[in-house]
Amino acid sequence: MLFRVRASLARHAPRRRQAPAALLLALAVAALLAVTGCGPRLVPFTHELRVQHGLTDRDVKNLQFYVSHEVALRRELTADRSEITSSHKLLLVSGKVIEEVVVEERTPGVVVDARAGVLAVSFEPGASLAFSAAPEPEPPAPAFLGFATPPEPFPGNAAPLLAGPSPAGEGGSFGGNYWLAARPGGEVRYQGKVFTAIEGSLRAHLLIDADALEEVVESRKVLPGVRLSGR
Repeated sequence: MLFRVRASLARHAPRRRQAPAALLLALAVAALLAVTGCGPRLVPFTHELRVQHGLTDRDVKNLQFYVSHEVALRRELTADRSEITSSHKLLLVSGKVIEEVVVEERTPGVVVDARAGVLAVSFEPGASLAFSAAPEPEPPAPAFLGFATPPEPFPGNAAPLLAGPSPAGEGGSFGGNYWLAARPGGEVRYQGKVFTAIEGSLRAHLLIDADALEEVVESRKVLPGVRLSGR
């Protein structure tokens, strides 16, 4: 009898040791599903998507947007240091005082102005960045490589720029993602000043919550019109 009891314990012992591991695995899977299941289901917001759903300027302003990649903007400071925003950073690069603005990846923003092919999106009060519907931009020229000589990528006193170049010209057709609008050399206008987009900033484009977009489309009421009797 004693032998049988020991044999039975030996058979069941491995199961008791495996039970905690199985429980931990189940908890890990549940936690993973909880993490992946929450939060917005982000997809690129394209001009084709806007046209497909017939989104007006008002509709677009009621949507929550996100930026796909980190946007880092820099400009050299001269006599206007007192004009920097408290949320911006000051850097010292090659003996020059640089103002840096960083919009982190997946930062939420709202459209404050919309026109043909261009959306102005605000990520902080009182300022916005322009995003243009266009094909994927080409990689910028390596203007920020080779710091052996003092760099000149911060045109703080340059002439004013437009909010962003028209991707297809006046009256042209638009298409593709809404990319960060920049002039040649990566020049971007922000808060009325000229900055230079650095590193991978020009890869930034707008993302949209697919579920929220569907809710906006479904909530729109389209009137069928009124016909005369018998017509």
